[in-house]
Amino acid sequence: MNTPFRPLPFLNEARAEPVSGPRLQKLRRAAQEAREVFTASGPVVAVATCDLVTFPYPSLFAFSGGALSPAPYVMMTNRMQVVQYLEDGGTRTLLFNPSDYERGQAAPFFRSLREKYGDFISDKLMSRRHGTVRSHLAALGLKPEDVDYIAFDHLHVQDVRRWLGGDGEPAYFPRAKLLVQRAEWESVKNLHPMEKVWYVPGGTDGVPEERVVLLDGDTWLGRGAAILSTPGHTMGNMSLAVATDQEVFVVSENGVATESYTPLQSGIPGVRAFAEQLGWEVVLNGNTRESSLEQYSSMIVEKVFAGPSRVEGAFVNFHPSSLLTSSLVAPGLSPTITLPAPNHGDIRPTAAARRAA
Repeated sequence: MNTPFRPLPFLNEARAEPVSGPRLQKLRRAAQEAREVFTASGPVVAVATCDLVTFPYPSLFAFSGGALSPAPYVMMTNRMQVVQYLEDGGTRTLLFNPSDYERGQAAPFFRSLREKYGDFISDKLMSRRHGTVRSHLAALGLKPEDVDYIAFDHLHVQDVRRWLGGDGEPAYFPRAKLLVQRAEWESVKNLHPMEKVWYVPGGTDGVPEERVVLLDGDTWLGRGAAILSTPGHTMGNMSLAVATDQEVFVVSENGVATESYTPLQSGIPGVRAFAEQLGWEVVLNGNTRESSLEQYSSMIVEKVFAGPSRVEGAFVNFHPSSLLTSSLVAPGLSPTITLPAPNHGDIRPTAAARRAA
């Protein structure tokens, strides 16, 4: 299905630069220019952040090996954003990262952890469930038919068949379409052996073609809501950008904490020294090797587009889709600061309003 949206300006032109160093500098400038146009269009209607599940993740990957701790795992909390924005005179509802985390355990990496530690340790000590996609939507007063779009920053550990239908299973969201970068969709259908450990086998099988909207780069969804193309962590990685009347939130899993974007401000042992030694401005969430140069540049785009936090100006207003979380089982690996989660306005049902119109 072709995209009904328009592109964000400036960024695609910067990405056309073939040499990585100059491309980074052009992307930095283009991100600032695109941000100014984006924010001038006005704010989103509402955004709400919902905690889904806290889970273990290798410490080695979280800060590209820069953090010093005896703990083999950090703890991270996967979160969903519910975004409502105006587009073509109507209110649209987007779920960003509505993870079906029960099925996500079938990804080979997490399946092997459960086999190693067993059900009790896996469920009682190494994870914590905060709520499901369904329970959070019900608490917000939304029904399945209220949802227009779902999207993920990337498809690691995702199984979308329950939401969209597939392999004979009915769709929980009767109207929703999946927004996904073309590169991500083509990749998940034809995985390289080095990628398979992070993907749910068959997690997209049988999803009807008409339920998928393929994106080709930066995409302006509507007033105050956009998708940034941020390749590197996966080749089809993307980030959510949301503008309120006071700030811009950027969400992805390129970094595991806001301090990933300002590592010289990090109090986690080793991170500052690691960044200083390498001369890095940002520290990658480094569990993949698809393209670290691209991921670094994408993080600079996110950093510029988000801007400084309104709450704590020394940090960037970046909000990880899987947030580094303090835990007794991960000594020395607590975030230096946790910014208030993206929340703005009031989420409201939209399906009834469409029927009335």
